[in-house]
Amino acid sequence: MRKILAAALLAALAASGCTSASGTNPAGSQFTASVTASSPSPYAPSSSFAPSSSSVPPPSPSARSSTTAVALATPPSRWGSLPTRSVTPGAGGLSLAAICPSVSAALEARRPSKAIKDEVYAEYGIAAGQRHRYRIDHLVPLELDGSNSIRNLWPQPTGASEAKDRLEDTLHSMVCAGEMTLAVAQYAIRTNWVRAYHRYVSRPAVPSAAPAPAPSSAAPPPASCYPKTNSGNCYEPGEFCRKADHGMSGVAGDGKAIVCEDNNGWRWEPA
Repeated sequence: MRKILAAALLAALAASGCTSASGTNPAGSQFTASVTASSPSPYAPSSSFAPSSSSVPPPSPSARSSTTAVALATPPSRWGSLPTRSVTPGAGGLSLAAICPSVSAALEARRPSKAIKDEVYAEYGIAAGQRHRYRIDHLVPLELDGSNSIRNLWPQPTGASEAKDRLEDTLHSMVCAGEMTLAVAQYAIRTNWVRAYHRYVSRPAVPSAAPAPAPSSAAPPPASCYPKTNSGNCYEPGEFCRKADHGMSGVAGDGKAIVCEDNNGWRWEPA
């Protein structure tokens, strides 16, 4: 009986000790919390490695402009040079009200800035020391509602500017007079301004028909006489024939036919 009571007492004490150890040990709970808080999850990204939009600086202006430092086209070199189509295809609007009867003030104000001009020179590989040979030109001109886009700007040799200006004025007049649509005029100057210049400005003169020659009242020159005397003169009717000419026919100095006959001696007689 005593053994049973002792066993029950020991069991009760053991149960009481386990409960107090798990429920009253603050050090154990603090250790668990600290380990949980300080141990990062293997699946959660660390804030020190997360990308931040503020950490990536925007490209500087020099970095943007460096992309245009590589020449994309061959610089024009002569009067009839054309811009490179892939770099300068040309662009413009289709507003007749903006150009007829004269170009509007808003359109006239479309002038490229120095920065844009430098970009155009860079596209064509033209160094600063050579830029005096060119001027930045609108391929589709303002007179035809040309755009101020860099795709409509090219370095034109200064020697060709006068001819292209004449073409631009001619096409502008034709469009405003209703002789040509604005789209056709833009296409002509955009695809090949030199060809358009020869077609609309420097047209080859059409030769006029040569007048028929007036009928001449003068008698045709006489045929050359033959045979001739030993001195090279023409025979005349009635003159004696040489023995070698007996029976021959010929032409007298007046162009009439003669014959050498025996008529009281061998003479040249009218045939």
